[in-house]
Amino acid sequence: MATLYVLDVPEFSVLLEAAQQTGLQLSRKGDYVAVTSEEASLVLRRSRIEARDAVWFAALTGGFNGTVARFDAEELRLEN
Repeated sequence: MATLYVLDVPEFSVLLEAAQQTGLQLSRKGDYVAVTSEEASLVLRRSRIEARDAVWFAALTGGFNGTVARFDAEELRLEN
């Protein structure tokens, strides 16, 4: 299962809110929030998040499990 770990700080709250609204599961792991999907891919689209450049391009800094299939200005896609 692809998992994105997001540091639980106010700057990343827009990312976590958007993940939850798109049906991704969130669970606390220490100082991080693990974002997972029941699908084969975990997909976040920037157009739904409205994150600043610094937040969007720092999305992977907390770590992840899986393979980065796409990470650009429009979409973050992790696959198993």
